[in-house]
Amino acid sequence: MTTPDLLQQDALNRERALALSSFIVEAPAGAGKTELLTQRYLGLLAVVNEPEEIVAITFTNKAAAEMRGRVLGSLQDAADAAPITQPHKRRTRELALAALGRSALHHWDLLAQPGRLRINTIDSLSSLLARQMPLMSRFGSQPALIDDATALYQEAASRAVAMLELENTAGDAPIKAALQYFDNDAGRLTQQLATMLAKRDQWLQHTGQSVQDEALAALRYLVELDIRSAAVLIPESVQTKLMPIARYAASHLPCEHCVSLLLDWETPIPATLEALPMWLAVCDLLLTKDGDFRREKGINIKNGFPATEEGKTYKQTLLDVMTMIPDATALATVRKLPDLRNSEEDGRMVGALASLLKLAAAHLITVFQESGEVDFVEVSQRALQALEDDTGPTDLALRLDYRIQHLLVDEFQDTSPTQVALLQKLTAGWQAQDGRTLFCVGDPMQSIYRFRKADVGLFLQVAAFGIGHLSLEKLYLTRNNRSCPAVVDWINHTFAKVFPLKDSVTRGAISYREFAATRSSMEGEGIEIHPVIADRDADTENIALSEAQQIADIIEREHAEDASRTIAVLVRARSHLHALVAEIRRNRPGLKFQAVEVEALADRQGVQDILALTRALLHRADRVNWLAILRAPWCGLTLADMHLLAADDHRSTIWQLMHQAERIAMLSQDGQTRLLHIRDIIAEAFAYQGRQSIRRWVESVWLKLGAPACLWDEGDVRDIQAFLDLIEKLDSAGRFDITALEAEMAHLYAAPDVHADGCLQFMTIHKSKGLEFDTVILPGLHRQPNNRDAPLLLWEEVAIDDAEPQLVAAAWRPKHLRDENPSAYDYLQRLEQERSHNESARVLYVAATRAIRCLHLVAAVKPDSKNEIKPLANTFLELLWPNVGGEFLRQAEQTQSIESHDPALAEQVHATDSIGFIPKLIRLQSPRIAEVLMHDAELKVRVNYKTNTPDDESPLQFGKRLDASIGSLAHRYVELIAKEGVDAWPVHRIESLSSVMQYWLTAQGHSHEASAQGATLTIQALITTLNSQHGRWILQKRDDNAAELAISSLGSNLDKQLLATHIIDRTFVEDGQRWIIDYKSAAMAGMNTENPDSLNLDSLAEQYRPQLERYAALFKNEGLPVRKAIFFLSLGRLVELD
Repeated sequence: MTTPDLLQQDALNRERALALSSFIVEAPAGAGKTELLTQRYLGLLAVVNEPEEIVAITFTNKAAAEMRGRVLGSLQDAADAAPITQPHKRRTRELALAALGRSALHHWDLLAQPGRLRINTIDSLSSLLARQMPLMSRFGSQPALIDDATALYQEAASRAVAMLELENTAGDAPIKAALQYFDNDAGRLTQQLATMLAKRDQWLQHTGQSVQDEALAALRYLVELDIRSAAVLIPESVQTKLMPIARYAASHLPCEHCVSLLLDWETPIPATLEALPMWLAVCDLLLTKDGDFRREKGINIKNGFPATEEGKTYKQTLLDVMTMIPDATALATVRKLPDLRNSEEDGRMVGALASLLKLAAAHLITVFQESGEVDFVEVSQRALQALEDDTGPTDLALRLDYRIQHLLVDEFQDTSPTQVALLQKLTAGWQAQDGRTLFCVGDPMQSIYRFRKADVGLFLQVAAFGIGHLSLEKLYLTRNNRSCPAVVDWINHTFAKVFPLKDSVTRGAISYREFAATRSSMEGEGIEIHPVIADRDADTENIALSEAQQIADIIEREHAEDASRTIAVLVRARSHLHALVAEIRRNRPGLKFQAVEVEALADRQGVQDILALTRALLHRADRVNWLAILRAPWCGLTLADMHLLAADDHRSTIWQLMHQAERIAMLSQDGQTRLLHIRDIIAEAFAYQGRQSIRRWVESVWLKLGAPACLWDEGDVRDIQAFLDLIEKLDSAGRFDITALEAEMAHLYAAPDVHADGCLQFMTIHKSKGLEFDTVILPGLHRQPNNRDAPLLLWEEVAIDDAEPQLVAAAWRPKHLRDENPSAYDYLQRLEQERSHNESARVLYVAATRAIRCLHLVAAVKPDSKNEIKPLANTFLELLWPNVGGEFLRQAEQTQSIESHDPALAEQVHATDSIGFIPKLIRLQSPRIAEVLMHDAELKVRVNYKTNTPDDESPLQFGKRLDASIGSLAHRYVELIAKEGVDAWPVHRIESLSSVMQYWLTAQGHSHEASAQGATLTIQALITTLNSQHGRWILQKRDDNAAELAISSLGSNLDKQLLATHIIDRTFVEDGQRWIIDYKSAAMAGMNTENPDSLNLDSLAEQYRPQLERYAALFKNEGLPVRKAIFFLSLGRLVELD
């Protein structure tokens, strides 16, 4: 269709979609689906008696919030008579005004009471239904909803398999049969059961007594569908021409040859399972082993055509007939069909597994009850039970049937069978033309969540047969408001070839739906291809690094053209971004990006360190993690000291070695200081073990070690917070152990960079769905997805026409049960691969349709053994090759390839993976002591290992005064500034520490508000200090200086000698004089900084003279004049005491 035709069709269908009837609407990417839903909702508000009669369902909280915002925003704009800036908003305004009129008439006051709008996620709706009738839903009290129930599945499966150990157990027969089938590998069987429990909504209803017969009938239906598809290729007219040829060939072949079955072929072959051997014989007559049509040279005596005149005549006739058959590939699929006539063994296995699965599901209910937790599947199942029982609709269903008049379902292409069943029960009593409507909208071309049990075939089935007794009128939207014309034209042209030619429910296939662009052209719009050409033997690492460099170049060019341009790098798998992240962090730090759920939380250095600390605290014999915490930046033992500590004793624990005085004495002075510091902190932690929550326990040790000072930015702080929150969550649920902790961490990701402006984002294609960007870069088109291990059991729900779906299941066959013929398992595996291939095309479509102005395609190609450049199988590049292959080959001829051992890249290859890339770390330093003091016989000198977490302020001591905490915090940062130098501390670095400071202050027991205030005051004091002349002079580096110097001396009190420790904030020697300076913050000094000129600083400083005189006495043997002063941090002023 032409663009005007498409746009006209779109306009008519949009208006039709507002009618008071039931529809299913296909809305392609960028079509304005949310606006249509908003208009539909507003239109219904104008006709209902109560707003609650309309229920809108989405699949994510974000989508629900967006739709709610659109509806309320439209109502508010209408109420305010806001200007209409876009043409399509005129219709929205009309509908909003009508809705406001209805609201005023019935006194709804929607703008003041937005809670009356029922816009929910489908999961929240299911939870609501289950809570409405706790007895009917079998929940009783409401359990907690758990995102990852893997451990619960595992427990239930283990209990089911363990029943074999009980004598005279009625249910042990299927367990024995299953174990025998799986070579008595109980672990594999348990794991398979656990996997299937996560998807029990798909098979549990099919595990009745007739499961074997139902499975066989459904599988027979699928196989005969394929036979019919092949039969279409060879209609009766062609078969009639083939019959004499086949009889001739069969007469010249031995009886054991497959084609010999055609010796008496007189009538057309029916498209039935019983006729499968005949179809296989026809395939052998026409096709080679590779599935191609036989060529002239391949037709000879071996396949029934001797080199006689008669044989040559039949041979030519066969060649002529083959030209009438359009597709050899489709015909070849017949060879992969299983012969189900002798499937007793498969049937017995399916029956045994069905019984075992029911047993495991029963155990899962018990596990749910014991844990007080359930998964989403259970909530959905209980919601269905709340709506219907054995006698029919429940009272709740009848009430809802009366209450709900209109249902709207967004993203319908992502529905699962359970969710469709819920909609069916909600609309069970609805009749055509009774005023109640169902409105489903989605884009089957964007159905990419099969791993979440979404089935695009359901969209096709509902479009064809409706839901229950309710028919839906099908409408198509055909406009794209997002992308420029050049991008839309390329997508239309390309994906018409990438997508299957026709829809198929069983194969999850969607044909391409064309759409038209409405956006005006833009400069630089279109598609750009960037091949990375490699030698045949080029290293994978070299290729990845070269690709990353090319992507970074593209990003820099785009930024140079327009710094405000939004750019997204979209990948199929998170691992495809590792090389790019490493390249940017190492060589292009100016490119600030946000990685959305890309970097695993467990891969962040700070998290690895605190995880090692957690493991070490919980297990004193965990040698690896004890060594890790000694090496971590908060301790920072050198490798040499670690070797002296532990290399020659593998029997003792590291904790025991840390208490051996003679071993500690072998370490360097710095090493001794560090070791004793961490030993004291951990010893105190062990004294508190069991007296507080695990989170508080670990966190307090981490804080005392000064770990926050080892973090680089606010993102690191959020990562630590996420880790500690996870510990608290598991501990509160009674499920905390290291195994559970690491399992849960596998699902968590590091927070994006808060300093990035959002213009450059990295994410997976799945995460990008619903978003749009000026420029989209698609790298790694040449990469193949990871191969998954073949599961022990495959199953599919098959809908036969409009009847209830039936379960098809087949078990993996051990070697001793396999033969050369295709099995039912092989067939289902091939069907799964075909569905996966079709979904890959849709994933690529989603990625391409995110682009507004420009789409960059990046892929590596290299010649094969025949020196030909071809894409690898099962890659995005293979899908695109018919359209982009020519351009790739043209550019390949002009591009220098990556050599197999490129010396220019060799030095960078080792760090291609971002996991292997060492991030910026801060190793805490010990304070330096003047060398003269180290030799003073009259003093006992001890160096305290100082951090920005005060030693004297334990996180266990809550409720301290805020001013004291501010003073301690400011002191510690001034110490760090003195050590690193004032030039290393620009203002923006200090300002970036706000979250770290708030985190530490909160740990001291202050409220969030007080912590925020304290962080602000601390930052102000530090900035004032660095901006003042006195502050910079005090903190500048000198040859003989110290910060936070700790000196212990012997004093006397009532003739008892005591060890006194003195902490000197700042001391140094300049012009032959010893300066001793003590810091005071405004809060500690009780000053009012609003009018500093009114303060008598000399008087305030005089209050601290006794303290400074004590400090000066410690240096009396040095022989230098001593000058004493107070420095007021918040004022930036130095006051010397004469």
